[in-house]
Amino acid sequence: MNFSTKFLAALLLLLGACAGVPPGPEPLRIESLQISAPPGLREKAGAVRWSVVTTGGDGDLVCELYSRKLRVASLEYAGTLFSGQWHGNKPGHYAFKAIVRDRSGQVVDSGWTPEYRVAPLVARDARYAVLPLENLSDNQAPLAEIQQGLREGLSARGLKLLDNTELQAFMTRHRLRHVGGITHELARKLQDETGVDGVFLTALESWREVPSPRVSLIMRLVSAGERAEIAWIDSVGLTGDDKPGLLGLGLVKDPRRLLARATDRLFDSLETYLREEEPEFRYPTTDGAAQGRLTKAKLLHPGRQTADEALAAKSRRHQPQSFYRASAFVPSARQTVAVVPFLNVNARKHAGELVALHAVKHLHRYANLRVIEPGMVRDTLLSYRMIMQSGPSLAAADILASESILAADLIVSGKVFDYQGEVGQSKVDFSWQAIDGSHREVVWSSRSYGAGNDGVYFFDFGRVPSAHGLVNSMMRSSLARIEEP
Repeated sequence: MNFSTKFLAALLLLLGACAGVPPGPEPLRIESLQISAPPGLREKAGAVRWSVVTTGGDGDLVCELYSRKLRVASLEYAGTLFSGQWHGNKPGHYAFKAIVRDRSGQVVDSGWTPEYRVAPLVARDARYAVLPLENLSDNQAPLAEIQQGLREGLSARGLKLLDNTELQAFMTRHRLRHVGGITHELARKLQDETGVDGVFLTALESWREVPSPRVSLIMRLVSAGERAEIAWIDSVGLTGDDKPGLLGLGLVKDPRRLLARATDRLFDSLETYLREEEPEFRYPTTDGAAQGRLTKAKLLHPGRQTADEALAAKSRRHQPQSFYRASAFVPSARQTVAVVPFLNVNARKHAGELVALHAVKHLHRYANLRVIEPGMVRDTLLSYRMIMQSGPSLAAADILASESILAADLIVSGKVFDYQGEVGQSKVDFSWQAIDGSHREVVWSSRSYGAGNDGVYFFDFGRVPSAHGLVNSMMRSSLARIEEP
């Protein structure tokens, strides 16, 4: 047998062997990533639908959807579905991309889409209602005067306000007495009957005129219309001796002057929201995040502070004394959060409501969290006659987590043991926890306590004169522990 014959025989054997081998998988491709809104359309939070069309691949496919804002990308979804709804909780410009994987290890990337704009829930040119203040301080305060100052300050910033007479008529017509929150039903009626798109709700945390003035305010903007959603929330706490300076030249003795400074800070913070530059935390991620890798949150717009400067670097003095986080809890996941008023244990009156409002404020700053308007939580608990004399029960958690009621993924609650800051040295002692609504288990908890002069040794440098500033620092340090990988 010559060489050519041997070569032909070997070739025929090879072809025969290959005839029984099945062909390899068809190459995996992403044909399109479709977003419901054209680029530049003014979308409101929660209005974007996405879908991915693929061809080829081997076996079951896994799809991952990412969003990117200010060059920080986050994983939004990972699973076997190839369409869904994306809720943009914060205004800004977002791009999207999809990554698809198959069983054989093929991975394809759609690339980033053009940017889509999520507009603020309430625009600057909207009409606003300013509800009367809720007095959660321990003192009598000139509430009407403070509210009038808020109205004048908002008007000076160019916002159109609902006339007080028309607002009072609405409140009388609907027997609106509780001004600490608003429900979906009231938000819808308020828009239908008065034409407002946003409602300002303000809680007075502290007010003292002598010997050293103190003022603390917690203010939020809630959308009117079909749903009452928190658009913006911030707070400020000032004392007359915050920065006494040389020979006491920095002391402020006039409470009205201190109030003007406080409201100016709040309105500056509101301006950053309306300009779509509100500071927020976002979890940067990589493709490996689909396997549950924990990442630390990054502050977007880090150069811009909040009214209370609570986004400053965390203080070692105010670390939680005890802390727990479940190993299965992923802080970067998208969650809907219901904050229940904290239980007041031998603390000043309204301390539980105040610390709960601070919790709402801090949690709202995370882009992956949607915090339910406190008025809706309160109304739901009252509707089901849930009285929590010793803290939240699993029954209350089941109600708040029910898909047909509030559909909360996390229920945040806590206890306040001490809350001093109206006069003298500030002291705060509280614990808080989050319950996974679907699994009925605690996923994180912490206990924090301390005084404003902890770790202060020279010339009162670093002293925290108010309970407002102390609870802010404690909560930020606690949440930073939750973010840790």
